[in-house]
Amino acid sequence: HCQTVVTTEPISTAPRPRYDDTGGEKTQAGSRVTLLYADGGLGTSIEAGATTDEDGATLSATQRRVFKDKGWTKRLRPQAYRLDYALGELRRIGAELNIPTSELECAAHLYREALTEGHINGRSVDGFVAACLLAAVRQSSLTLPVSVREIRSVSRATREQARTARGVLELRLDVEIPPMRPQDFLPRATSMLSAPYRVEMCATKLLDARRSDETATESLSPRTLAAAALHAAFCFVDVSQRPTLEELSEVFEVSKSTISSRKGDLLQYRGVWDVY
Repeated sequence: HCQTVVTTEPISTAPRPRYDDTGGEKTQAGSRVTLLYADGGLGTSIEAGATTDEDGATLSATQRRVFKDKGWTKRLRPQAYRLDYALGELRRIGAELNIPTSELECAAHLYREALTEGHINGRSVDGFVAACLLAAVRQSSLTLPVSVREIRSVSRATREQARTARGVLELRLDVEIPPMRPQDFLPRATSMLSAPYRVEMCATKLLDARRSDETATESLSPRTLAAAALHAAFCFVDVSQRPTLEELSEVFEVSKSTISSRKGDLLQYRGVWDVY
């Protein structure tokens, strides 16, 4: 919040070294176990046209024939095949939306739980993939600005399929999917617009003031409120650096007229920023 860079080195996600009783480092082989793959991430990952193993030794004719068979999924049962497809879709959507691995793992866990309970039988697999990913994102402590619209734009599920799956998660598995807050859109938007941090802080205070206002009963889209609050915040902090309505419209995917009209609803809370 104070814009102080503690360190320029990114946090390392590499595994920590393990040591034996003599003080020597112990080596570990293979990838870590993950829920994002049907085999738990324990597959050999040998290419179909491989002629040598990892050590460079030539494979025998029998080994090459085995590795040439890419269709290992042909021997899977229908339920396992659908799981493999669903996890592949989950990884694809996560890559499209730049969702962290921890949230993808949570979504995979939710999907496996729904599959085990038998709630996916007769329903859309793509719909449950979208619903599980939405639940994981909304429950994340990172406040990821990923909306239903963005997930739907890259998912193969229809709107009704995703809505049905979401209802099943909430009713059958007691999964809480909280609504998205307007404040969640601000960090990415201010970064894309190269806006000062004071503008983001002002927009946050305007949104907090509207939420605590009992007279503001009109229900508005969180995306619309975030765009209007950021537009109003530039008026209070630095009008000279205020982006155009067209730029705001492209970032928030909200029409220019909507941003302009809703901006007036937030100008009445100017008092929360005048104290600064």
